[in-house]
Amino acid sequence: MKNYIFLLLTAITLASCGGASNAELERIRRENDSLKSLSADAMATSDMYYADINEIFENLQEVKRKQGIITRSSSGGGEISADKKTLIQEDILLIDQIMAENKQKLEALRSKVKKGDKKMAELEKMIANMQQLIDEKDQEIASLKAQLESLNIELENLTASYDKLALENASNKETIAKQTEELNTVYFAIGTFKELVENKVLDKGGAFAVKAGAKLSSDVNINYFTKADLRSLNEIKIGAKKVTLKSSHPQDSYKLETVNGKVEKLVITDGQKFWKNSRYCVIMLN
Repeated sequence: MKNYIFLLLTAITLASCGGASNAELERIRRENDSLKSLSADAMATSDMYYADINEIFENLQEVKRKQGIITRSSSGGGEISADKKTLIQEDILLIDQIMAENKQKLEALRSKVKKGDKKMAELEKMIANMQQLIDEKDQEIASLKAQLESLNIELENLTASYDKLALENASNKETIAKQTEELNTVYFAIGTFKELVENKVLDKGGAFAVKAGAKLSSDVNINYFTKADLRSLNEIKIGAKKVTLKSSHPQDSYKLETVNGKVEKLVITDGQKFWKNSRYCVIMLN
């Protein structure tokens, strides 16, 4: 930033004194623009790094809050109920998860900074301080676990339980993602009447090939269709003088855009409504 200001002042001084050629002033201007771009990139990178640091710190605050809850639940003397023991075990699992994520985030951040073009002394110091906080928190958690085990709260098998739970969660997320993809999958096909019939998209409608009466084939050839996601499919390019939709779609859910007497594309104005009746869109070129 100091270099940028220096170059800017130099350009102004030279221009006012008539001591610089147009080429020289242009060179200085380009250097100024380059420095401004570098400065903006550096600021954006720094903001990203500090956001990571802040997230780790907030996670540590959450761990501290959970520690307080566990301490209160396990103190006061007397026998701890089974329900309380279960809640304490769940909180310990969550703490272990948060701490593992914190260590991964900090290691990733340390790697990014190390690979950077410039040394960032302040950020490196913050990373070192954050590492110290994590180490101290590990010691506190180890001490807390020792206290809980002395109260006959089972913690020995929690790691295995946590790994199993994490695996189940990952499997559930994958299943949900797959189901969501399937629910939003649609298909469209474009072709002449002859092409659509030959590729088993349309039935002829009887002994004679009648365009108007042709309907979707009962044994539709899915390989002729283009697969798409209804959430991102906003238009289908066509490029024909005249088209007919052979699949059922509400008229107020789409429009055909025409340019110079030619249908350029089908624009879907309401995706949910457009695909409500059928997940297959068949566009016949007349």
